[in-house]
Amino acid sequence: MHQASDNDVVMTTASAAATHAGAAAVFRDIHPVQWTSRQAVITLPEHIDVSNAGLIREELLSVINRGAEALIADLTATISCDHAGADALVRAYQRAVISGTELRLAVTAQMVRRMLSLNGLDRLVSIYPSLEAATAARAQAAVIPAAAATPDESSAAISPAVMRKLVDALQDGVALADSRGALMLANLRLEEMFGYQHAELIGRPVESLMPADLRAVHRGHRAAYTQAPRARPMGAGARLVALRKDGTTFPVDVSLSPVATTTGTFTLAVVRDITESRRFADFSQVAVAAQQTHDSQELLGSITTGLFNVGLCLQSAADLPHDAATKCIAEALQHLDDTIREIRDFAFTNPRTYPRPGIGAG
Repeated sequence: MHQASDNDVVMTTASAAATHAGAAAVFRDIHPVQWTSRQAVITLPEHIDVSNAGLIREELLSVINRGAEALIADLTATISCDHAGADALVRAYQRAVISGTELRLAVTAQMVRRMLSLNGLDRLVSIYPSLEAATAARAQAAVIPAAAATPDESSAAISPAVMRKLVDALQDGVALADSRGALMLANLRLEEMFGYQHAELIGRPVESLMPADLRAVHRGHRAAYTQAPRARPMGAGARLVALRKDGTTFPVDVSLSPVATTTGTFTLAVVRDITESRRFADFSQVAVAAQQTHDSQELLGSITTGLFNVGLCLQSAADLPHDAATKCIAEALQHLDDTIREIRDFAFTNPRTYPRPGIGAG
């Protein structure tokens, strides 16, 4: 039987690095990154502070964007870390949750661990005392007991990968932006709608999806929305125009919803291409269709927000103590109940769109 030699290991590592070479060209790695299949280990410096935290954040996000299933941040040589450094890791965790990447930290210095604890990272990310322990650890699925289940009953599981598939299955474009307006998530339909490749939109400002002459005004609207976020259609009654990658424009309907998480508040946008509806010749038909689209859009936005809240609650519960996890699960169930009630109310109050079955119905 062939025994693996040092040369074999080097060749395997080189092959894995070559697999990610195209994506690496977008952002040159400043700190050492070693790939083993789809697991990446990035070695961070001795001191992490405001002077280098931005570059570290961008490199972590770059590795996640390359499709890493697991990312290990090696802080075993790090002896100091300030709030800016901890924030860089928090932002990497946010992107990892959205992308379905498991983030692990290897930390030896107690001072560094205390700083991460102050920022809540010890409740969100698995922290190991050595690189060997972090590398050997297997991804543990966030398994949450089903509602009212007994210990002998089966459990239901939800993971970031499952949530991503749910979002990609939607027929409308879905985008999630952080407080700075940077896109943290774009589903498959949104990428197709705007003509971008997979993950190409991540990190771009939302203003890049609209004509240049509208961007300054939109920044003002976004700042105002951040101060008082609420679920509402954006630009109700206004003509909204979107910009594709190739420079062409098209009309859209957009609804916004705030999504509160343990690491900050995001804005969820549901985008619908309404090009076809603008081509209706019968203006009365346009009015009816627009109202139905508006009602359906509001319902879809509410459902999507509910699903995100459920997923985030369940994801957070996996690493929490029993009492806190129970509270998170209860919140998730409440979100599900609210979503189901909204769907039912919509169906019964819009009989033309969703007819009720009646006696004698064929």
